[in-house]
Amino acid sequence: MRLFKKTPVIPFYRWFKTFGIISAVIVTLSLLLFFVKGLTYGVDFAGGTELQVRIDGATIGQVRQALSEYGKMEIQQFEGKSDEFLIRLPKISLVNDVQIKAYIKDVESKIAGTKLINKHYDSEVGDRIELWFDKGVDQTMLKTVGEKHKLPLAGKIEYKQMGDRYIYRILLVGISNKLISSLTTTLKVAPTLLRLEAVGPKVGKQLRVDAFMSLLYALIAILLYIALRFNYQFSPGAVVALIHDVSITLGIFVLLGITFDLTIVAALLTIVGYSLNDTIVVYDRIRENMDNPNKGANLTMKINTSLNETLNRTLLTSATTIFVLVALLIWGGGIIRGFALAMTIGVVIGTYSSIFIATPVTILLEKYIEKQGHKK
Repeated sequence: MRLFKKTPVIPFYRWFKTFGIISAVIVTLSLLLFFVKGLTYGVDFAGGTELQVRIDGATIGQVRQALSEYGKMEIQQFEGKSDEFLIRLPKISLVNDVQIKAYIKDVESKIAGTKLINKHYDSEVGDRIELWFDKGVDQTMLKTVGEKHKLPLAGKIEYKQMGDRYIYRILLVGISNKLISSLTTTLKVAPTLLRLEAVGPKVGKQLRVDAFMSLLYALIAILLYIALRFNYQFSPGAVVALIHDVSITLGIFVLLGITFDLTIVAALLTIVGYSLNDTIVVYDRIRENMDNPNKGANLTMKINTSLNETLNRTLLTSATTIFVLVALLIWGGGIIRGFALAMTIGVVIGTYSSIFIATPVTILLEKYIEKQGHKK
């Protein structure tokens, strides 16, 4: 299948400077948005709890009302499934360090003659508080003090003695169990928990760093691959084009306030691969035409000829990919929509950059090398 009966003769080189300036402005604005406003991180990167539940006969308004006491959260209804809901909270525990420290301090004030020799808790998990004493203590007192400090007690304290150490494990209700309980009490129907994810803030921060490092490593690997596959003059153009694609995609996500999570990182890495493939096709044709005098008198004209010769393939590949992505955007549902949107943006920008970013950078580098050679 061909879009053009004959190879087109489009003077791409005339627009290289214009589109280069436009791209530089857009990338700069995208980076400013990224560093000033920042991305809207999902549970994967910001930390928090995400539940997918099925509640027969419930509406999204009723679910919001039932969970209003828990503060800020995001609730979505699955398309085509009126009884399934996605609930996201920016926390994974019902307690915090202040509450737990106040509880332990209060307990110490009530155990005259008994010494607290060890304590262990993790407010990011918030499922237990472990206290070690040199003597036995009253479990009823531990519960009473817990209720005073509004700890979500599970109603059970695990106890064991190891030598001269008396260990009490005060179990706490997890946030997911508390949410399910509130929904059941308010809506008079027990929700079915379909999926549960919980990520602590520290883990989320590390995942965020790892995600961006994966993109950096991908760009470095591409730089080396292009240098070996073609030559060092082609590498910078490919990498600049990929940075261009990822930067603009991130800028659009910041501007629209779209949640950035691991699926979007997967989309960005896919965009890098797609855009690189497009660029390599052009580079391969440029290399074939380098020694052919009929394909242009200089590098600029040879690149222009190569772009025209690969234009049919470039547009057809992009169009068929976008058809699939648009279908995912329309019918794929909320879970996959972010991925499909990132890919759609990336394919459009990647097609553009393989023509107006990657190859012009190669020309600029060639001119710079020639200029340095003349100086010597």
